[in-house]
Amino acid sequence: MNITTSPGSRGEREQGRGICRPLRPSGLFLASLSGLARLRPLAFCLLPSALAAGIPEPGARLYGTVALNGVVVTAADTAVVIEARKTPTGPAIASYTMGSQASAGNFYSLKVDAEASAPSADAGSALLGSTLYLVVRDGTGVVDTKTFALSSRGMSARVDFGAVDTDGDGMSDAYELANFGSATGGSPTADPDHDGRPNLREFLQGTDPNVADGRHPADRSPADDRITLAEVTDYILAWKTGGTWPVEPALNSAGIEDYVTRAGAIWKGGEVYVFDNDPVTTAPLWWVNAPVSSSTSGKARPAAPPIAPMEQLNVARALPASYRPNQPVPVAVSVTPADQTKAYAVVETPPEGWTVRNLSHEGRWDPVNRKIKWGPFFDPSPRTLTYEAVPAPASAGAADFTGRGSFDGRGLASVGPLRVWPPGQTPPARLAFAAASSGLSLELQGEAGRSYELQASDNLGGWSAGPTLTLDAQGRATVPADDGATTRFYRLRPIE
Repeated sequence: MNITTSPGSRGEREQGRGICRPLRPSGLFLASLSGLARLRPLAFCLLPSALAAGIPEPGARLYGTVALNGVVVTAADTAVVIEARKTPTGPAIASYTMGSQASAGNFYSLKVDAEASAPSADAGSALLGSTLYLVVRDGTGVVDTKTFALSSRGMSARVDFGAVDTDGDGMSDAYELANFGSATGGSPTADPDHDGRPNLREFLQGTDPNVADGRHPADRSPADDRITLAEVTDYILAWKTGGTWPVEPALNSAGIEDYVTRAGAIWKGGEVYVFDNDPVTTAPLWWVNAPVSSSTSGKARPAAPPIAPMEQLNVARALPASYRPNQPVPVAVSVTPADQTKAYAVVETPPEGWTVRNLSHEGRWDPVNRKIKWGPFFDPSPRTLTYEAVPAPASAGAADFTGRGSFDGRGLASVGPLRVWPPGQTPPARLAFAAASSGLSLELQGEAGRSYELQASDNLGGWSAGPTLTLDAQGRATVPADDGATTRFYRLRPIE
């Protein structure tokens, strides 16, 4: 406010664009201004510049604690500074260095000047009604930021930064106290509600660790209860290429292909899904499609039917009984899904040190995890997946193959030959029982091209000659077993 004196005795008059009014003397007024000329009229002028500059107001006091990475900042941490700014990257209009005021202890304290209207007369003041940016910085730069609305005169407010984590397990003390009874009562890796998400993941996603409400890891927006085409595509690509994923389980975990096919089945079943663990099952089978309303009738359609029984599924490998170093070994994996299968995938792991080539059906080699990955296929068609495995020049001894199929979230180990040998090292033929659709069968494995006579006995005393079995190029032969006999023994006689 500008105050001027005027010697004139004229009434109200205009001074520039401001208005000046004479102040008529009074006894009280003259007594307080006894040093001025007797009875000299005074006038005050409210000029436009004074109004625009703003009226100084009582400011705000902001205080609180700071925690960085779960650790409380104390007065001893003098490298930590808290600032108030008008813009996120602008200059500080108020700052506090931890420990600079003994009376503040382990708190910070900021006094922010305020003005009532724009433009500010003082660049170091904030306007009432504006947003302040509170910044924490240390020797590395800005480490935390909050916003604060400067809403009223003379306000005092507590603004804390970060969450205290006394035991350093990634979960705040407040979260552990609310859900586990004490500030250190929860284990980050435990899963008390058995929904497939450990406590740390529940904390990060803001969910209740004691209520089974988990979401499939492919669902990057769990609040919508959907697995969209974009989400399932990203999940599949990361799995096939040996990438990483921000939500457990890791994509190199054993059986992770079950999560992949389950995500594909949920997407194909209509995207919408729920967590359902009644009856009790395990991940990823507890995520099921939810009933959704038809866009035409408005009626709810039922959830997708259950996955197929295991006996309807099959993954069988075929490969020669022997190999030669540096020569490709042909491998075939026959996959039979059930009619109701929505998504299936197959994984093969060749022997250590071998390379692979000529992968069929858009198979992908994952060099990180040393696996061949096919699928997911979004239809129930049987397929025979093939590739060539090439031994290293110095390969020697037995070489092992492993593999697995996954159907709508349920895994099944491959059957068939698992091991090949160099020439001349093939072990004796092996005879074993195997389940077949028509009953039990006898399966012979050994050196390709060799022939054996199958003999049978009821008492291990007398043996009767049976059929001649010749092992095929894969080193295999199969014959039905005699299911009618109460007790039956079998043996092989090599035919030279």
